[in-house]
Amino acid sequence: MELEKNFISCVLYLHNEEGRITEFVSKICGIMRQNFEKYEIICVNDGCTDGTIEEIKRYQAASGNHHVMSLINLSYYQGVESAMNAGRDLAVGDFLFEFDQCTMDFEESLVMDVYKRALEGFDVVAAAPKHNVPLSSRMFYLLYNLGSKRKTGIRQERFRIVSRRAVNRVNQLNSYIPYRKALYVNCGLKIDTICYENKKDMRRGHNWEEIGNRSDLAMDTIIIFTSLLERMSLLLSAGFFLVLMFMFLYLIYSIFSADRPVEGWLSIMGLMSLGFFMLFVMLTVIFKYLSVILNMTFRRQQYVVESVDKL
Repeated sequence: MELEKNFISCVLYLHNEEGRITEFVSKICGIMRQNFEKYEIICVNDGCTDGTIEEIKRYQAASGNHHVMSLINLSYYQGVESAMNAGRDLAVGDFLFEFDQCTMDFEESLVMDVYKRALEGFDVVAAAPKHNVPLSSRMFYLLYNLGSKRKTGIRQERFRIVSRRAVNRVNQLNSYIPYRKALYVNCGLKIDTICYENKKDMRRGHNWEEIGNRSDLAMDTIIIFTSLLERMSLLLSAGFFLVLMFMFLYLIYSIFSADRPVEGWLSIMGLMSLGFFMLFVMLTVIFKYLSVILNMTFRRQQYVVESVDKL
């Protein structure tokens, strides 16, 4: 079989994966070696505290150093997005495979299916599981897709392939990349998703540090990439405006009606409705102003690398 000519970079995110990393990296290396002339494996060590890195080095040594493998050691735990940004910046391939977790609940052939789909003209192709998506993830994607102005929604993905053109386009959009998936959707290039049947539930539990990081990432993503808060504020403003109009009409009705409301009730409710209406109008303006600032502000990458080792 003739090997593919494109140079492929595989970026692997590592955070305490001692129990599964050897099997995972051996399968990825096997797929690359069987199908591509030139490839590199970039492992990003995001503050591993177990034997993950030792397992990686042991595998590379046992394989006779046949694979071009680099290890990026972040100075401390910084989260999957910052870690993967560091790996992407070091990668030099024509195409990049991004593996956000060492979970292989898919057939190995899916890796090449995603690659071949990219060759059909798609700059970003993702592999998405159909089942066993956590409730918290489903809620996040629901909120994001409701607030997004793009027709293309996002969903949980296991891995993706990104063309060099897409990487360059994303870097041109913003020097700070808080959430790669959202920027890929918003970069204006063709994207696609291949959904697959999960072999089994292989999710790894998260510690409190990871949960906190993912929660902060979810909130930042909602604020930066969607108009959800602005729409909610506008909706509440409209609601209190309707209440204000109702109170005004009821005031006029009470003047000509024999029924008299409790003294002071109309004025208090009218004042409260007016106050809340103006409050949410101001919040809508503030959210809109902040969204404009976020779209115009360029920040540097937020990751700190301790060292880069050639294995």
